[in-house]
Amino acid sequence: MQRQWVGRNVDLNQLSRYAEDFFRDKGFVTKKTESTREHTILWAPPSLKNMNKAMNVRVFGDPNDFVIELVASERTRRSMWLGMLTQLFGGGYVVLQSLRLREALEKLENEFWTYIEEKIANLASSAGHP
Repeated sequence: MQRQWVGRNVDLNQLSRYAEDFFRDKGFVTKKTESTREHTILWAPPSLKNMNKAMNVRVFGDPNDFVIELVASERTRRSMWLGMLTQLFGGGYVVLQSLRLREALEKLENEFWTYIEEKIANLASSAGHP
């Protein structure tokens, strides 16, 4: 899911730190990469060994026109589909687990968007002169 903000003049470095802090405070392991116009935060449960399968948040653009993209619950679609295909062979359990995971991730996403909206409001005009 993506959301865009225009005309806020937000310090994107600080905003990406807040996004990373949100997931760390929830007990996830994070890894952050930065470039001139993009910050990416990978986040996953501590039990996940391969960060390539992690969910992510991207903050990109400039202080007056930026987008935040959160990829989380979308990642459960594949396992749900696989569970439905294998339902005759016990895949119903996989579907149930995928639905529970998706529900938990959607709740986390809602908490994230509420949190990030508050941080953006607090950071308005924090990037200096546009």
